[in-house]
Amino acid sequence: MRLHSIIQTAFALSLAASAAHADVSILGKPHLGVFTQIQAAVDAASHNDILEVEDGIYAGFVIHNKSLTVIAAPGALAEVQGTCEVRALGPMRAVALIGLSVANAPTTTPQPGLRLLDNLGNVRLQACTFVGSYASASFGSSSAGNGADVVRCSRVVFTRCMLFGRDMGFLSGQPGRPGGVGLDSVDSQVALYECLVRGGKGSEEGYPAGGAGGDGCRAAGWGLFASGATIQGGQGGGGDYLGCTTSGAGGNALVIEDASAELYDSDLIRGAAGVFYTCTEGMGGRRIIATNAIVNEYGSEHRSLGGPTQTTDNATLMLTVVGKPGDTVELLVAQRSVFTYMSTLSGVSTIPQPWNLIPVGTIGPSGSLAVPYFIADQTWPQAARVFNFQAVLTNGLNQRFLSSPIQVLVRNT
Repeated sequence: MRLHSIIQTAFALSLAASAAHADVSILGKPHLGVFTQIQAAVDAASHNDILEVEDGIYAGFVIHNKSLTVIAAPGALAEVQGTCEVRALGPMRAVALIGLSVANAPTTTPQPGLRLLDNLGNVRLQACTFVGSYASASFGSSSAGNGADVVRCSRVVFTRCMLFGRDMGFLSGQPGRPGGVGLDSVDSQVALYECLVRGGKGSEEGYPAGGAGGDGCRAAGWGLFASGATIQGGQGGGGDYLGCTTSGAGGNALVIEDASAELYDSDLIRGAAGVFYTCTEGMGGRRIIATNAIVNEYGSEHRSLGGPTQTTDNATLMLTVVGKPGDTVELLVAQRSVFTYMSTLSGVSTIPQPWNLIPVGTIGPSGSLAVPYFIADQTWPQAARVFNFQAVLTNGLNQRFLSSPIQVLVRNT
């Protein structure tokens, strides 16, 4: 316990020293100055403000019922060592976190990298990494945090994010402890576009068995949508080298109860058992464990839209659409986000209707199409706004597909 306290104290001093050189600004409000912590900027910000985060290490933060965008500056490595939390978001409000790298600090109780709680509004996560904490307590009670906990949230979209349950590490001679869960969703509606979701590795050198791998995704209640995603159970840990032990079981890819899942071109990979053991190898995980649930899996429907996270007005934004040769492409653009699952388009729409479809071309033999989109001079008074983009692709059989969505910060120059 004393060593653990020393480690936590040293970490806290390191965090404070690093944060002193960190900068967070609220775009268009230079009179508020520059903040050294994201939380201070969140507290000072008004609805619909945009917080730009420079290189640095920051403590975790909480956004409570406030519409905000928190985005890493171009080329910046914005590291958050703590939990990012969005809670009690009203139905007409929205939060976006873009480009953050979140690896939770050691804690006394396991904490997720991301916590979303009781949000009725839109929550968008893009190009972020979320890793849970490692919690060390008394003998045999150490535990690992989840990548993301989502509880009672109705409109959550992850795009190109990585959600990792924490690995347990070595607990020599102690009872095996499971790795963290990649994504734990309860009574929520969640979409995963091109995400990697993985359970953590179970504890090593456990006795009488190694720790089990964490499940990749757990969903209890409501629904899960995934397109072009990989969901993987964590690997089991090895048994103790003393005695006749068993390696830990692998984590399951998807555990779903009282919910539905629509999975398009997504890989569900069961976790492998631990590789180090003295007598018996543990069991591998399972792809899907479903209880009172509906799971539909489809192939060949995923389509992708990509581009930079920031640009300016009076400039051409270069987007890339990936699909099947012969697909015709139409672009959708909006400054407001929604969440509407559309089975006829094999996707979740983030663009409010009525739609203004902009024809931009046909995908050639390479399977991709470069789309230049000119952003005209913006006359609104804000320093920047976030634009939402998504594409509709139509193949030769007149089947239509929604692409992955992206958000782009447009600076008003």
